[in-house]
Amino acid sequence: MSNDQRYCLATVTTENYFQWTMTMLYSFVKTNPWFQGDIVIICKDLPVMMACDLNLFDRVKLVEPSVPLLDRLMEFGNCMKGFRDKIARFHSLEIFRLTGYDKLLFLDSDMVVVKSVEELFTLPGLFYASAELCWYKGKGRNAATFISEPQSPENQADFLEKPVNTGFMLLDGTTLAGRHFDGLINLITPGLWQNSSLTYTDELVINQYFKNSISLLDTRYNYRARAARIIREKEQISPGDASIIHFYSKFKPWNFDEVLASSTNNMSWLEAYEIWYDWYFAFLKFYHLQKKITGLRNPNSPEDV
Repeated sequence: MSNDQRYCLATVTTENYFQWTMTMLYSFVKTNPWFQGDIVIICKDLPVMMACDLNLFDRVKLVEPSVPLLDRLMEFGNCMKGFRDKIARFHSLEIFRLTGYDKLLFLDSDMVVVKSVEELFTLPGLFYASAELCWYKGKGRNAATFISEPQSPENQADFLEKPVNTGFMLLDGTTLAGRHFDGLINLITPGLWQNSSLTYTDELVINQYFKNSISLLDTRYNYRARAARIIREKEQISPGDASIIHFYSKFKPWNFDEVLASSTNNMSWLEAYEIWYDWYFAFLKFYHLQKKITGLRNPNSPEDV
């Protein structure tokens, strides 16, 4: 890997997601020891102790959402009250303002990285992601309603043939640096959510803005165990092939009712949950050890007072 390239791993966190973010970061750092780039964490109003703990990792930069994005989201939330608890999901759009990076990898906090992803940073394209699960079923999305449906002569003119899941995104530096940011946040208007049943946030905006211009990577980099069968049929990829596992939607390892329900008839889910728990326990050992070391170095730190 060339030393003259600047790389970034970016994610979004909140107070409620803090330890899940830490688990994802820990898994990435342990499986990618070659990585010497920045770790950018987009967050707002994070408690001071949590912000300090994030610096247990090297080269961490905390970035607050910009005023233009926050103003747009406040206006949107006032009109769309059902989205007020989902506002932080839009904060991922801040990556399109970052400058000075040759490659940026964005990962949701509800992921674990189980293998090195060094090969991603050598890819030549501008923007990569993995497909939404509807694509594996032979469907796309109607661009006007974002409803999943097959392509037809009636919807062909305004159809998203390759809708992507934005939990994993790989961007070239030319896609960053602000030239798309205004266009993206200008899409955050109630009119885009004319189908009131939709709860998509940044995913809807990014798919609409970059219509069919995002290159698809296979689901090794955004593996969703719920769809193990259709992924295996479409791409011949099994859970053991995954480099990144995504616990999307309500299927989080820390939501125990969902763990019980989702793993009842899907052993792939059970296998994925087990992998996440292994990483979580490894992170806890790392976290508590590093806190002890920090306390020894700084005996007057807040937790020891």
